[in-house]
Amino acid sequence: MSLGLEILVPDGVALKARVVNLRAADASGQFGVRPGHEAFLTLLVPCVLSFREENGRERYAAADGGVLVVEKDQVSVVTREAVIADRLEEVADAAAAMLEARRRTERTARAEFTELQSSLLRELHKVEKRS
Repeated sequence: MSLGLEILVPDGVALKARVVNLRAADASGQFGVRPGHEAFLTLLVPCVLSFREENGRERYAAADGGVLVVEKDQVSVVTREAVIADRLEEVADAAAAMLEARRRTERTARAEFTELQSSLLRELHKVEKRS
């Protein structure tokens, strides 16, 4: 028995495979999914998914959080970004790069928000002076 596994990202399908097991992580920790698993939905934390394909090959995917759904021997993962690799070292490097890119984006967003907030306060102050 096997599970259908699909990993979906905003621009398409990152992976479609038949697997005999899958490991992932949510806020409660790591968990596994095998054929016959109950219907299940969870929010993934940024993690490395590991899975064994029907041919016995172990593979990995770095996922930038997302949603994992299990329904009738089908597992779907929807995430902002995913990197698929045959070796854990390759996916670990990709995961580190994803996290660093997210940190940079968040720093930029915080700086832009702070500037917007300051601009708004300056404008409010001008309006108050005119009143």
